[in-house]
Order: sequence, then C-alpha cells, then structure tokens
Amino acid sequence: MLAGGFTTLAIGKQDPATQQTIDLQFVAPTTTTTTIGSVTYTDLTILGADKTLVSTGAPAVPMTTKVLELPFGTVVTDVSVVPQSIQTMTLTYPVKPSPQAVSQDSQLAMDVYADPAIYASSQYYPTAWFDYSTGGGLNDNGEHTTFLVIRTFPVRVSPATNTVQYMQNAVITVHYKAPTNPKVFGSNPNGYELVIIAPKAFSSTLQPLITEKLGHGINTTLVTLEDIYTKYQGYDKPEQIKYFIKDALENQSWNVKYVLLVGGMKGYLIGGGAKDDVNSGVKNWYFPVRYNNMDEGGDEHDPGFIADLYFADIYNANGSFSSWDSNGDHIYGKWLQDHVDKDICDLYPDVAVGRLAARNTNELKIMVDKIIAYEASPADPSWFKKMILVGGDTDDDRPESDINEGEVITTYSYNESMSTFTPIKVFVSNRNISNDFTPTRTNLERIISQGAGFLFFDGHGNPLSWNTHWHDQFTWARGATPGGINEYDMMKLTNGKMLNVCIVGGCHNSMINISFFWTLNAKNTATWCYGEPAPRSWSEWMMDRKGGGSIACIGATALSYGLDGILNGEPACYQGLGGYIERTFLQSYNASTTKTLGNCWTGSINRYLITWPGMAQFADAKTVEEWMALGDPSLLIGGYS
Repeated sequence: MLAGGFTTLAIGKQDPATQQTIDLQFVAPTTTTTTIGSVTYTDLTILGADKTLVSTGAPAVPMTTKVLELPFGTVVTDVSVVPQSIQTMTLTYPVKPSPQAVSQDSQLAMDVYADPAIYASSQYYPTAWFDYSTGGGLNDNGEHTTFLVIRTFPVRVSPATNTVQYMQNAVITVHYKAPTNPKVFGSNPNGYELVIIAPKAFSSTLQPLITEKLGHGINTTLVTLEDIYTKYQGYDKPEQIKYFIKDALENQSWNVKYVLLVGGMKGYLIGGGAKDDVNSGVKNWYFPVRYNNMDEGGDEHDPGFIADLYFADIYNANGSFSSWDSNGDHIYGKWLQDHVDKDICDLYPDVAVGRLAARNTNELKIMVDKIIAYEASPADPSWFKKMILVGGDTDDDRPESDINEGEVITTYSYNESMSTFTPIKVFVSNRNISNDFTPTRTNLERIISQGAGFLFFDGHGNPLSWNTHWHDQFTWARGATPGGINEYDMMKLTNGKMLNVCIVGGCHNSMINISFFWTLNAKNTATWCYGEPAPRSWSEWMMDRKGGGSIACIGATALSYGLDGILNGEPACYQGLGGYIERTFLQSYNASTTKTLGNCWTGSINRYLITWPGMAQFADAKTVEEWMALGDPSLLIGGYS
C-alpha cells in the first residue's frame, strides 16, 4: 500500500480484459472567505476530498485521488467518473486562485494571479469531473506495477457567474486489459541485487565496497562503462547505459534492485566542459550525465539540467522502453515554455538509482570508506535518533500567510513521519529564545558535528551554499540572513562516523556539473554561482567530507520551486512542489520495511507523482526530474545489526 493521503487498490491476477468499479461519497462544500489586498475570495473545502487542485491562474478546487496498482504492462482502455446527485450553489465572492510556483532562488512571493481567460468565462472549471494518468514503476513492495492515478474534482466553478456545481457521490469505472504475456524480471535469490557501474579506472577502489556488500548478503557485481559501450547500442552514451540497465533488470539469473552510478566530473578546473551537447555530458565526465531539455522561459531559467531519474525510468506504463524522446527528435526530455512538441516521459522509477559523484579516486575512497564504516554496525541511538531541522523565512509572504516556510515545512514533515526521532530545531525564530540554535554558520558547524541520523534543510540554495532569511528581512545584505552553511564551512564538520542522511530543499545544491573556471567565467544562469569560485557542488562537499559530513545527500540539480500562501486552510508550502517531495522522502522512510536509501528515493517520487502527475504541469515534472540521490542506493539507513 502506498501511504500519504490517497487510496491504493491492489489488483491481482485478472482476466485479460476486465473492469473495476469504485464508489465515492461527498458532502456539500463548506465556504470561508479570505481578503487579499482589496479583494475578498472564497475558499472551498469538501469532506471526502483531502487535497486541492493547483494550476496557476485557475481557481483552487478540492480534489481526491485514487490509485490502482495493476499488473505491469496493463493497458487502460477506458476510465469514467459518473457524478450523481449534482447540486449547485451561488457564491458571493470569487473562488481564490491557486498559489503560484515560487522559485527558491527568489525570496519574493508571487502576487495572486487570476487568469482573465478563466475568470471571465462562465465555463465550468475544471472542464471535466476528473482526469487520470498512468505510469510504470516499482510499488512499495518492490514489484513492477502499472499505476493508474484517478483524480476526481467533486466541485467545479463557473468563475464569471460565481456558480458552483458539486456532486454528492460518483461511480468510477475502469476498463483495462492485463498483459497476456507479462514481462518477466530477474528474481534469482542468488543473483545480483546491486549492480555498480563505473569506469575501469575506479575498479580497484570499489573492491572493498563490493566485499563489504557481499558480507552483508547483498550480492553485488561491478560492470565497467567500457564494457557497456562495447556491447550495447544507443543514440549516445547515456542511452547505451540505460539499455544495459534494462537488460540487467530482465536478466533471469540476476535479481537487480539497486544500481549505483560511480563518477562525477573529471577534476575541478574544467572551464565550460560540463556539457558536450544539449543532451549529455560525456567527454569530461567519469560517468556520463543526461541533461533534460526543459525550459520555463523568462530571465530566470535553467539551460538544461542533470536528471539521474533518466537512468531509473526504464519502462512506460505498458511495459515499453521509456526513452524520454517520445517525439524522436533526439532532444531528450524536451518541454519548452509554449508546451509545443513536448516529450512524454513516464517518470516512475523502475529501479533504485544513486550516484557517487567522485571526481578522482581519492574522493571515491573517502565515500567508500564512509559507507563501509557506516554499515559495519547499528548506529548508536544516542546520535542516530536525532533529526536536525534547519529553516527560516523563505518567501516575502502576503499578510494573510506571514509564516516562516522553511520552519513550517521541516516541522510538518517531522511531525507527520519522524516523531520517533528527537528534533533539533535550528530556526530563525529561535533568535528570540536562544542564539545557540539559529542557522548561523557557527551554530550549524557545531550542531551537525554532534551527529544525527537525518539533517533536513529547507530554504534557499545555490551550488555554493544554503541559506535562509531572518523573519521579514528579504535582502541578501550582510546581517539580513543568518549565514547558513557554504561549501568551505563543511571542512569544519567533525561528526566522524555519526553521519546524516541530508535532505536539502533549495535551488542547485546538487548541481554536480560545477567546476572552478566555469563558475568564474559563465553567466549566472549557467552556473548560478554569481562569479564566485565553486570547485564542486554543495552536496558533493557534504559527501566528500572526510571525517564528517553526510552519508547521503538528496537535493535538486536545478531551480526548485515552492508554493506560497494558504491552500485548503493550511500553508501551501508543504502541499506541492519542493516542500512536498521533501516531505514524501520522509514518508517513504517511515513506511519502508527495508529502510534503504534507494527505496526511500523511489518511494518519494512515486508519492509525488500520484498526487501531481509529472506530465500535467511543467513545475511538477521538473521537481521529480531534478531530485537527485547522491549516495549508495543499497545503503541501509542506520547500519546493519
């Protein structure tokens, strides 16, 4: 069962053609009012719908989600939602527009935006009572599954007339065809569970890790990139690797659950060589990267960004190969601002993937040694059962939602999933209580060095640093921020073997295509370092720190986004985009029976997509595609007993 505010129905072996029926029940919507500036809006809620549909410029309307897990390769032939007992009501004030996505590179909140084309129309929004999406990936039990996600909207709004339609109940009917010849995956209990892919130059450095994994009962094999390039075809090197991973999953003598990609850029001083073309970085990389070609337009955008999810998303919902080049133009993950000719990507992971972005054998040895020491014995609860929460005032809120978003997101996520851990709150609001627990550099160095099982930041980031704001002080002038932590501060971390799993909410903290000369010479929208030297990314520093830092770091390779304001009576910041995927990682850890890094990562992406389908809105696709796991995906969080 997938958890987190939705219902999952698991369907076992079925006839090739079959159907499923689901009944929904609702009560009449309730209304409250909110005044923003000089305009009064109506907020709609309805019992039985626990989420809100968010679409920029459109009314925020209640939503409920049903998820069906079908045999992998199932073809959904028809989905219908028939509303019953439809009622109408007239509102005094217009329905409040959805919150807009705010870049976490910017501290400015977005103005309330009501799209004139929608709000001047008498047509009901949404235009249909439901939508649905499908995807192929791993469920929480590690089984390949076709997910069918049905989002029902029990309330529809006619903005021009302030009229609301709502249903009191509905019947969902799904028709589908289960595969007559299901795809068979390797499941040999004595087969390889972990596949390490690396250049031949790293082979000897990885041998101690392989030995350690075997000692813990994780059958492991090393496959070199040179061997893959010889045996597998593809448009480019990343696609050759992806075809190998597909073959490994289907190898009946193997049992692949985890794939570890080993290698980052070659060295630190490369100038502008992180990208060979729009799709890939190969020449100056120990392990290639796939660049995604999404472009939100405007002055602030990423000119392509790294997406390791590409190597995990092997299949579409029907079991065919997920190429990320659905239009065949050899521009991968294409999605331009005008949404014309976008690539349809599945996005659900079919295998747990992580990366050790080592730039040389010395860095790799540090990471290997940290993994071996971490997993050697169970972590002492005296430090492991601590969770450090770091946050402040991320956005310049409107008066009706004047909150410290970073504090709200980390606290809510902790309360929801991690209450068995002791929270250590390093918040800007502590300024009035104790200066020892505000997110200054000195405080963060001291607190992280004392050890914790988890370290959770939410605020602003770039490849150099993470930071936030004191409450209502929205400039980057000296004194307006607590200071946060930058790449050079990490050399002062001394937590030794008391290593954390770090979740970092902010832009570009895991942008591993950073090099010293490139950051000095390139324009800001290429490096986001503002002319300051950055030999490697913030997350790489956390991973590479000898004698401390992190055992794994989960963060964004590009501009990340958040929601501002109030949604369904609660802060919007943890209900979508960056705040939501950070939250789902911790949900996945809480729900997981295996407690491995890779399964938490795959679970977080699944949980995100079954609420916010990746191909529906640009920002949702980007949120999952940029969500990189730096670390060993087979890592047992907390170590072996």
